[in-house]
Amino acid sequence: MYRVALISMPFAAIDYPSLALGLFKSRLRQEGIPCDVLYLNIPFAEMIGYASYSRLIIQPPAYFACEQLFAASAFGALVPSDQAYYDESGLDLSTRQELQAIKAFVEPFLNRCMTEVDWSAYDIVGFTSLFEQNLATLALAARIKRRYPDIYTVFGGPNFEAIMGQTFHRLLDYMDFVCSGEADDTFPELIKRLAYRHPIDDLPGIVHRSNGVSHATAAAPMTTRLDRLPIPDFSDYFSRVRQMPLPPGADPCVLIETSRGCWWGEKNHCTFCGLNSQSMEYRSKSADRSIAEVEQLQKQYNVNFVRVVDNILNHQFFDDFLPGLASRRLGITVFFEVKANLRKPQVAALKDAGVTLVQAGIESLSTHTLKLMRKGSTSLMNVQTLKWCKEYGVVCDWNLIYGFPGENPEDYRRSCELARVLTHLAPPTGCGPIRLDRFSPNYNHAERMGLRNVRPLKYYKYLYPFVLRELHDIAYYFEFDYIEPIDDGGHLPALHEAVFHWKRSSDQLYAVSHGQAVVIHDSRPVAIASQTALTGVEKLVFEICDQIMTVRRIQQVVDQMVQPAASEGQIREILDMLMKRRLVIREDDRYLGLPVLTYIPADQTSQPVRQFAPAAPAPSGGRLVHA
Repeated sequence: MYRVALISMPFAAIDYPSLALGLFKSRLRQEGIPCDVLYLNIPFAEMIGYASYSRLIIQPPAYFACEQLFAASAFGALVPSDQAYYDESGLDLSTRQELQAIKAFVEPFLNRCMTEVDWSAYDIVGFTSLFEQNLATLALAARIKRRYPDIYTVFGGPNFEAIMGQTFHRLLDYMDFVCSGEADDTFPELIKRLAYRHPIDDLPGIVHRSNGVSHATAAAPMTTRLDRLPIPDFSDYFSRVRQMPLPPGADPCVLIETSRGCWWGEKNHCTFCGLNSQSMEYRSKSADRSIAEVEQLQKQYNVNFVRVVDNILNHQFFDDFLPGLASRRLGITVFFEVKANLRKPQVAALKDAGVTLVQAGIESLSTHTLKLMRKGSTSLMNVQTLKWCKEYGVVCDWNLIYGFPGENPEDYRRSCELARVLTHLAPPTGCGPIRLDRFSPNYNHAERMGLRNVRPLKYYKYLYPFVLRELHDIAYYFEFDYIEPIDDGGHLPALHEAVFHWKRSSDQLYAVSHGQAVVIHDSRPVAIASQTALTGVEKLVFEICDQIMTVRRIQQVVDQMVQPAASEGQIREILDMLMKRRLVIREDDRYLGLPVLTYIPADQTSQPVRQFAPAAPAPSGGRLVHA
């Protein structure tokens, strides 16, 4: 049987392995196909230094800075000079010098790859490519093919999906095959057919050559029964990364998937989302299988962190997977992407299961903008999620995006206002305009969505020596013009300034119970008072507003708990007072309290005990830091 090498090139992250390559290694082992996974990104990180490598991934100085380092190695003088790219990117002298110093390692690295790996031992070399791995992948693949023309080269991953993979295959003769779509079955079958000289023109999801002409077969079938997938084999990664001198705090983790597709996207595809190019159809592993996978990988590789790569958390998992994971007390941190419509007990369930790091699909603080995005959420829902995550110690990562056709000045004014009052909650990781991604509704239906003159991001011309039409077909990111300009009402600079200060704040806003009274401590710059004491009906109304409530619903709860009942006018007066103190926000006739609760209100006795524990109250006007 043919022997296979699977390759992960720079700039794949160092802190975790490739899920795709781990899955393929397990599957090929089941098929009796010898396979090695070579993490060649690790020796490059060793050469330039872990800190420089990680910084280029996390905080690149310009678009495609990682890719451009390998452009000349992939295409020689056919691509523009480094200086032309630096000029286009507006880079200062020190950044140019830093990139040049790193680039000096590129050719020595590729030479090491060619001399330190015995490529003659392999019949097939497969490359995975996502994000900024493409040019390093192409540079090495071309060298391997030139020196070992009998080796089959196979390419897969997001950078080779659909038209992108077909175009690369047509333009680059050292690419023998491209696997497009979910290749769990097609890649192993391709290997077997090549080994036994069987035809491949009827194998779906493959781009190949016939008489020198590039052909794409039918679309690959989707994997529907995820429980049948093997548990990924990450042994090659951990044996290699643990030879690397990692700095303090760098702790390699494992990746798992418990689902594919997006259950929300099946109903309403978010307009900016370019994920799941083949289909949004949602498929999930069972809770038992998912728990077993977490347990096995944690034990086998002795890791403290499990990163789940799903597009969205399966809501059924609140009933089975999360309680099951919590009961095992594995002592690990788990990451999930979640929809920002969580109920309070669900946030508690995440915390109990060790899911203390989430990426929430918040995206905006304007309900109108969220409707334009098709997010299916509101501004208040997003704030509520941020507040409850803070309360339970769940770190919430999110982005604030703007620039959607149809936005108006009120969207920007509202977002700016909230950015100033929410400084006690997790700030957005990023704040910027929308990006146009291939496969998104904004791309597929640009004119209908209010966009025109769609063209590849201008930096692609510094990476590939292709004409504009070809660049369009291999690009994933695009520029565009608006059919109708967006009026931000002049609020955009203030929004950026507010987010800038938010990200640097250590403000606190929390409530402490003192028997019949509750005291709210507030250190935000917008605070009207450093402390606010509430008793009686005021206290009750405030506690009811821990979750989004209408005036009518507030009055119903008050009527059940207080006699004589308070009138609607009294309740509105209390809400107005809380709003003036910036302790409650309102949208239409719905209200939400902002302080993080450190106790369980009487009307929430069915809630699990919360984990939030603030430091001792500071003197009036002071700042607090949680333990």
